[in-house]
Amino acid sequence: MAGKGKLVTQGVKLGIKYGPQIWVATQALREPAKEAANKAISSERARRQAMAHAKSLADGSILKVYKGDVAHWVVFSSDEAVGVHPHTDMLLSDLVERADLTKRIRPDDKVKATDRAKDAATAALRRAKPNQIN
Repeated sequence: MAGKGKLVTQGVKLGIKYGPQIWVATQALREPAKEAANKAISSERARRQAMAHAKSLADGSILKVYKGDVAHWVVFSSDEAVGVHPHTDMLLSDLVERADLTKRIRPDDKVKATDRAKDAATAALRRAKPNQIN
């Protein structure tokens, strides 16, 4: 193959030219990427704790609500809010004050891919408006 040598040479030249900029960019973006990953992991952990709490209740369900840009999972027994994961100093009645209670998830419900996509789209829109009070 006649083009392999030229391709490798061009790749090395580009690496020498842009390598330092790529290194600086990866160093600068490392911390925000870690923070985003830790935020996603903690939200998933809180959802699992809330789901386990809801399974232990009679007619238990959970609902995702936001306080600022942090997601909280409110646990319901029938129509009464009984807990929140992760714990917060805000009252449960204040958390669920403007929430749509029809979007609650029951432990035996299966979450579809379309539901996850809608939730991700809502979260992305929420991130786009950081000064908006929830």
